[in-house]
Amino acid sequence: MVAIFTWTPFPFAYLTIFLACVLAPVVSNPGRRHRRVFFFPILLLSIRLQYDGEAGYATSTTWFVWLLMASDVLLLTDVQIERELYRLEDSGSGRRSKRTTGSLDRKPLLQRVTWALDVFCTSGRGVGWGHQPRHLRPHLPEISKATFLIQRTLLLLASICIFDLVNAQLHWNPAFCARLGLASTRWFWRIAGTASWAALAVTSLSIPHIMLSIGAVGLNISRPRDWPLLFGGLEDMASVRTFWARGWHQILRRSLTAHGRYLANTVLKLPPRSLSSLCVVISTAFVLSGLIHNLGERVPLNRVGYSGGSLIFFSIQPLAIGLETLFALCFRHTAISTQWRRTLGLAWVFAWFALTLPIMQDPLLRSGELEPRLHVSFVVWAVGRGWDLTQEKNCSFE
Repeated sequence: MVAIFTWTPFPFAYLTIFLACVLAPVVSNPGRRHRRVFFFPILLLSIRLQYDGEAGYATSTTWFVWLLMASDVLLLTDVQIERELYRLEDSGSGRRSKRTTGSLDRKPLLQRVTWALDVFCTSGRGVGWGHQPRHLRPHLPEISKATFLIQRTLLLLASICIFDLVNAQLHWNPAFCARLGLASTRWFWRIAGTASWAALAVTSLSIPHIMLSIGAVGLNISRPRDWPLLFGGLEDMASVRTFWARGWHQILRRSLTAHGRYLANTVLKLPPRSLSSLCVVISTAFVLSGLIHNLGERVPLNRVGYSGGSLIFFSIQPLAIGLETLFALCFRHTAISTQWRRTLGLAWVFAWFALTLPIMQDPLLRSGELEPRLHVSFVVWAVGRGWDLTQEKNCSFE
């Protein structure tokens, strides 16, 4: 079986061409029309990736995430004159509200390369940019470097322990270790599997993000305020709408909304900020998210004859948001405490994902693509059960 991150042989030449096609037109500023030409070889490489059929799920999905970002940078946005794509600077009052100005093509080469990397690597989430999400404004709290490093180090250790514990649970959950899928197990394992998948996804993305933040702040490359946590708190997950808008990572926020706005305002000519435009932007974001994951899972699933369900999973998320909106309108005059509202909201969100997550995850689980591959556990060893987590010993069949 091909492991989740493998690509034999790994196409470093593909990656080099991809980065060259993204960064070169931003650095050299050939003009908007000529910049779009550079997207064509990237598209050909992506088609070849699907044809080769050697990529794992995570590797392939990451590639198509980059493809979406490249589409934004090369096709939709003129990164040199875009009204929204600018860095925020600190004014004398400490507020980040001043635009970075100046013609990019007149700046030194190193500064242009830095700008191109900055645009491609950090503008997606929007922290420190003009399109920074509203829930992070007016600015992030300022803490000392030492306090930040201590907090993030403790958070890193906690995340590693949670990852270790969840990985151990996957070796006992038949949905994962026996490749049954979430929908084919009892509700106990389905609920446990849903929670485990969420915890595994959060920690898998948070651990490298925390490590990068520690390194960047420790080396004085950036400041603590530039590194908000990758995921929101429980208060951001009390509805499906806020879950996707604030609770889940926002790495693709810029690219997804840029494509949605282009479709709504340029293609369909809908008034900006209108309800119809907002609906198109939201729907486009979910469809593109589903398409990215669908293309990412197609390569490994085609090897074993399965078809993925990511496109369906993401496409039905607006349905939950619509139901929440309708429910809120019907019961807007009902008096209920904030704590109860949050508790009921969290229960609803968890129930929704316990019901719908198998649509996306079960094909990957049954194919073995998400089978646990780390067979040792420090947490299990600490409670006296040994290091061994091999499936034959621990998997719980029903």
